[in-house]
Amino acid sequence: MGMQRHELEAWLGDDHNLDNDQADELLRIADEIEEQYPDEDDRDDREAAFTAAYRLMIEAPEDLVAELAAERTAARLAEHKALVALRQVAVTRIGNGDATEAGFAQQAGIDRMTVRKWTQDQKDRALLDRALFELVRSHGMSAEDQNKLSEAISIRDTSSQATTLLAALHTHSVEYLSEEARALVARAEKRARQLV
Repeated sequence: MGMQRHELEAWLGDDHNLDNDQADELLRIADEIEEQYPDEDDRDDREAAFTAAYRLMIEAPEDLVAELAAERTAARLAEHKALVALRQVAVTRIGNGDATEAGFAQQAGIDRMTVRKWTQDQKDRALLDRALFELVRSHGMSAEDQNKLSEAISIRDTSSQATTLLAALHTHSVEYLSEEARALVARAEKRARQLV
């Protein structure tokens, strides 16, 4: 059963600035919205859609669209910032052994695989950074190549780091590295091949 006229009048209040035809149209739209969002869990969606339908009747459409677009941009930015912060907290707490992936995911309301990717990215970046650093320190590499590898150490994208490492290994020998460094570079090469 859709919204009744008395429910609409209660929702609108006294200063709604609608004539009878507009109120009838809003009731019809309310029925459409209820069909589109029928579940109890859809209450917030129904409210947002109904509020937008009402505002479209009393405000300039361009202003409404601009305001809603700005709200959406602000919400996306806020979500992005919160995810960046949560990622840092996850990497630190899990890395220190203060939290588990599953426990952190549940507490933060995030998918466990997302948390796993965050911590794996951190591990991958650390491994690739160390391997690139060992190559930079190796003998027989030109200053230009050393600069390229040094720049790659600061790259936050593990896929780009992996590509740089593989390219360097294709053109440069690791024979000058210590046994420990060669083992590290071999591990990094294996992981890099999985990432690209």
